[in-house]
Amino acid sequence: MSMYRWKILGEYNPKKDIVSSILENRGIKDIKDFLKTPSLNDLFDKFSGNFKSSLVKAKKLVFEAMENKRPILIFGDYDSDGINATAILYNFFKYEKKYDKVSYFIPNRFEHSYGLSKKAINESLEKIAKDEKVLFITVDVGITASEEISYIKKLGHSVILTDHHQKPDNIPDADVIVWNDGICGSEISWILSKVLGSKSRDSIAYAAVATITDLLPLLGFNRVVVKKGLKVLNSEPPIGYKKLLEASGIKGTEITTYELGWVIGPRLNAAGRLKSSEDSIRLLTERDENILEKLAQSLNSKNIERQEKTLEMYDIAAEVDENDLPKIIFSSDEKYHEGIIGLVSAKITQKYYRPSVVISLNDGYGKGSVRSIPGVNIIEVLRKFEDLFVDLGGHPMAGGFTIEEEKIPEMKKKVSEYIEKKFDNDVFNPVLDIDLKIPSDIISVNLLEEIEKMEPFGMGNEQPVFLSEGLGVVSCDVIGKDGSHLKLNLYDGKKYQKAVFFGGSRFEKDFEIGGKVDLVYSLSKNEYNGKTYVDMVVKDYRKV
Repeated sequence: MSMYRWKILGEYNPKKDIVSSILENRGIKDIKDFLKTPSLNDLFDKFSGNFKSSLVKAKKLVFEAMENKRPILIFGDYDSDGINATAILYNFFKYEKKYDKVSYFIPNRFEHSYGLSKKAINESLEKIAKDEKVLFITVDVGITASEEISYIKKLGHSVILTDHHQKPDNIPDADVIVWNDGICGSEISWILSKVLGSKSRDSIAYAAVATITDLLPLLGFNRVVVKKGLKVLNSEPPIGYKKLLEASGIKGTEITTYELGWVIGPRLNAAGRLKSSEDSIRLLTERDENILEKLAQSLNSKNIERQEKTLEMYDIAAEVDENDLPKIIFSSDEKYHEGIIGLVSAKITQKYYRPSVVISLNDGYGKGSVRSIPGVNIIEVLRKFEDLFVDLGGHPMAGGFTIEEEKIPEMKKKVSEYIEKKFDNDVFNPVLDIDLKIPSDIISVNLLEEIEKMEPFGMGNEQPVFLSEGLGVVSCDVIGKDGSHLKLNLYDGKKYQKAVFFGGSRFEKDFEIGGKVDLVYSLSKNEYNGKTYVDMVVKDYRKV
């Protein structure tokens, strides 16, 4: 049984090293440059002139504000990217510049909705004297907030808008717009802080976390930021992240992109999903270790609660006829927790390989979260019907919106019809990219070490996937506390290979002793009794 359509990108050439073959097949033109990791300065030089000139303008406006003792207010978003972006700039002004007239504001998703709103703007100004003219610096928000930016300026304040979300036709009239859609909001904050003179080691760790949690492709600038951020996290991590990892049960182990995406990120997001992001932003801006330990424990507890609520909602939302799957899945309910709908949408999309829209209904309005698949630019689709929404924003793969409840049926109908007509069925059949077809007898510790030169792995730079054909099944055992995994012993005619198939126990009958399989897999290091072994981690298979 094959769960995917296999797309084999290349075959093994014994005269060529495997890493070069993989990178060439992935379209990487300068392999030497990729592997030696270019400097961030060199990569920065490749940014557009408009982006670099906007940074110069922002620097001038910031220094003018500081010279005139004006309050500086960092206005961020309540997700991991927004929180990290806010912390980078706030910590720069507060601790490096010792500028005491800096503050931050993170909206509450339940009180202020997403991004800039007049209510959030007014509340952010409450702690500032009425006669003072503020320099707003938005991070990870603002590019779609023309009306709100105009409101800030009418109040007599200045705005530096920094964002990476897709530009609308109507661009806000901010004093300076620092925009780049190839990097995340925290990376823009990090770059701006460096332009302003920051020497902080912590800030690139913050940017690395956000790059992973915002699912940016790990190529070019993004890859180097994450690589350097991981170096900091594994040597002298920011104290807040150190406490969070310890509270999560991680201590003394190497921090990888997995920990950024599946340990740190969910815990940062959990607080804002359930109530308020205050604990998350404080974790990155406080310096008292006792306070940080309490904050870390709180975020860990909130994440457990978030996990439980996600599963409860998913059980309801995922009720779909698998024999007649639509090209886009909708689910709406008054019982849905607004802060969890994005996670539920992601799980539905992952399971059915369909774009999904999950909507929380309350007081005549629906708050929606959308996730998509490669080939379906969901924010572009939704913007075809922008007049139906109260607000709308996002990326090609994810988005969010507010809509009047009475307009939801019309929106569902129009979006469904558009996707049905616009996209062929092939788009909705998952494809598994296989980097190389190789003989399994070349698998070794040395091969794994060569592959590790490609790290860090993540979106756009995935861990290499291989295909080996005609492997004989020597043994097959069900493992795991819940009996959901398989441990395989295989023979390729030359040597034995061990493999693990996570979640594969339901396919146990296909691995008959003495039978043969074609196996698609990645490689994993297994250290036991002081020795290093290499295991196959099964992605897919087919019986021979």
